[in-house]
Amino acid sequence: MVEYNIHINHLLDEDINEIIKIVEALPEWFNRDAIKEIRRDAKNMIGYVARIADTIKGFILLDERECCIEIAWLAVERSFHGRGIGSLLVKTAEDYACKRGKPVLTVKTYGGMDYQPYIKTLQFYMNKGFRLYEIINNYQPFSGQPAAILVKVLKC
Repeated sequence: MVEYNIHINHLLDEDINEIIKIVEALPEWFNRDAIKEIRRDAKNMIGYVARIADTIKGFILLDERECCIEIAWLAVERSFHGRGIGSLLVKTAEDYACKRGKPVLTVKTYGGMDYQPYIKTLQFYMNKGFRLYEIINNYQPFSGQPAAILVKVLKC
């Protein structure tokens, strides 16, 4: 396996078009509505990008809540799946949460157990130490689909 020098940087406004290209190339995870929301959220949330040789290969957007930090969006370029970029971005979110004095990290994702891409997503987060808190059926932000809420208590 080829090793890469991955650099994590704060998301800048000029990075938004590059992160949108990543999600547009992942239609099994991101529909048109999600892409619009990501473009909006990238301007309003805390964001980080993973770069290899000055090219963005992944990103994470974080929503700071009263009691915790929520991973709002996370995506990695398809050809770099399984190479540690998503893990590094989650670690960055954990570090940010601890620095903000919020030792709880949450994420909501599609909670149906019938769609392979999101089964992989759930497994990814559980492999990072998240635990399934609840599955909410008919969750409106997910167009009435089930939503899985995952939680990780950090050791800050």
